[in-house]
Amino acid sequence: MSKFYSVARMKCPRCHKGNLFVKRNPYSLKGSLDMPDRCPVCGQDFKIEPGFYIGALWTSFPIVIFIMTLLSILLLVYVKMEMNLFFVVITLILFSLQPIIIRLARAIWINIFVNYEDSSGI
Repeated sequence: MSKFYSVARMKCPRCHKGNLFVKRNPYSLKGSLDMPDRCPVCGQDFKIEPGFYIGALWTSFPIVIFIMTLLSILLLVYVKMEMNLFFVVITLILFSLQPIIIRLARAIWINIFVNYEDSSGI
């Protein structure tokens, strides 16, 4: 298994089995960013230190820039959208993607610091 698997599936970086987030739905109005203190499968600490996930804000920045670049090329070059409408559309899209982006950034951030440990005994 790879770190990509752990990030894409929002799984524990150490065992790749436990969920990083309490709720699977990122658009759940209450508790969408709640994480258990520890992995329910392997016991990996998800709250590594106070303020640990502040670093995820720096991880989310390139994700947003990447999405903005793709949307800009698509909407301005291929669709030839008017600039005023473009700003409204890109703002709405990025705002609606924010819960997913924040979760993705947290998953990437914890995977930078925690390595996979195969516990299958092989």
